[in-house]
Amino acid sequence: MPIGKDEILRIARLGRLFVSEEEVGPLQRHLNGILEHFERLKRLDLEGIDPFALEEEATGFLREDAVSAWAGREEVLQQAPNREGDFFRVPRILEENEEEVSPDERR
Repeated sequence: MPIGKDEILRIARLGRLFVSEEEVGPLQRHLNGILEHFERLKRLDLEGIDPFALEEEATGFLREDAVSAWAGREEVLQQAPNREGDFFRVPRILEENEEEVSPDERR
């Protein structure tokens, strides 16, 4: 089932993203293309194929845990571009009067 304009706008609202009218069409085509790839995968005949046939053991992607000296609160705070007392000051990302997303839309 293709994704329509209303669904694109709903997804954007749930993600708190602004999507202009010009962006809706390309996003719609892109997401529908992704869904079509999944549909093709669902239609593959995998009868008799061992799902773990190509499983490889992952190695080397995690570093060892190592105890190291902590720089200390003041040294870390001095590296912050903006601070207020003992806290990092960060830009506001939510507006106070922002429209709430209903619990049903969060799913």
